[in-house]
Amino acid sequence: MNKYFSGLRLDEVFASKAHATVLQFLIENPGKGFSLRYIARATGVAPSTVGIVVNNLERVGLVLQRRLYAVKLIALNHENPIAQELARLVEKIREV
Repeated sequence: MNKYFSGLRLDEVFASKAHATVLQFLIENPGKGFSLRYIARATGVAPSTVGIVVNNLERVGLVLQRRLYAVKLIALNHENPIAQELARLVEKIREV
């Protein structure tokens, strides 16, 4: 079984409105990494909540975190087939 699909449940991806908001922000900014605080400011989600959301999304493989000096950069994991499908879904929703 694919490592990205093993035991993944929709309620892990869309556990709250904050999950959907952060995920959509990352999908709409492909190939870019952002600090937790920047994501919080851009989405209106509290920094502590963004931290929880990012950790949850990283656990299921949708998000990557990498350190650049003292800052952790957060980005969508474009190698994840689920993230790719979610990006296509967001694009289709925009077209409607």
